[in-house]
Amino acid sequence: MSTRAHVEMINKNQKTYQFCVYRDGYPTGVIPNLPDDEQDFEDVRRALRLGDDPEDMPDYYYVISLADRTVEVYDADAASKSWKRGKLLFSGTFADAKRAFSEK
Repeated sequence: MSTRAHVEMINKNQKTYQFCVYRDGYPTGVIPNLPDDEQDFEDVRRALRLGDDPEDMPDYYYVISLADRTVEVYDADAASKSWKRGKLLFSGTFADAKRAFSEK
């Protein structure tokens, strides 16, 4: 089943960009595509298949820092009338995230 995600990606200069994932926004669809080594911003964006239009009602929300090589994963707050980040599901390095979400 398809699910949507909003992605906030922070580049190495600490500039933040907003993107979306329209399909397979589950952590098991996003986390495995995080880089194992140094990659430039556009290569990571292509690997994650990020779209230009941020999703306003996503099922998941990701904060990905290329500078720190960390990721935070949130679910949606379904009780809210307007969408906002829900519960923090994971916070850690790319490597830790890959171990945590490897096809659970």
